[in-house]
Amino acid sequence: MIRNLKVLLAAALALTALGAIAASAHAADEFNCSATPCRGTLKPDGTGKTAHHVFIVENTAKTESVSFTCETLSGEGSIATSPATQVTAENLNYANCTANGSSGVVVDMNGCTYSFKALNGTTDGAEVTVACPTGKQIEITYNGCVMDVKGGFSATGIGYSTVGVSPNREITATTSNVVIPEAQIKATGTKAQCLINPEQALLGTYTTGNTLVTGETAGGEMKDAWYA
Repeated sequence: MIRNLKVLLAAALALTALGAIAASAHAADEFNCSATPCRGTLKPDGTGKTAHHVFIVENTAKTESVSFTCETLSGEGSIATSPATQVTAENLNYANCTANGSSGVVVDMNGCTYSFKALNGTTDGAEVTVACPTGKQIEITYNGCVMDVKGGFSATGIGYSTVGVSPNREITATTSNVVIPEAQIKATGTKAQCLINPEQALLGTYTTGNTLVTGETAGGEMKDAWYA
């Protein structure tokens, strides 16, 4: 009886260890590409609302707000080896943007970059870091107002998924309620111009936005890219 109990306990411990190993392997959360090095090209995820990027700025009392919507986000990044746990996107460009539905919005990234971490991307909990060159910030110009978003902060709310079939897979990056601290946002202009009182403390939420990332060689040949 005691011998049987020992056998059962040994088997249970072995199964527990195997389960932990499997869970650890599943939780790798890494960017993968069949090219080394690999360039990632950011492009719109379709032509409809799934490709739209929405950024809302509001006062801390949440009684006033202005909503920015851009139809697409493009850019590029690279990883030296695969798999990778982080990739930095640069040369970012938001196109066809509106403020509360009105066109004429210009987003100048001024060399600012987004660095995406792979960890927790399966649950939309991955972290993004916004960094800008010294003395620069993201400038959103509209209706005579300039909304500045300073770099130097990190926030969670990024998710990743793999689309397509090998060897032509791509990665979809999803933004879901990424919060920008109030210390990072400043508006210059009047309330009529900015559509919100710029003298208040302002905070921002990047509420939604899907971007398709294609893996490529330096010469632009498409390669297999996936998140796992």
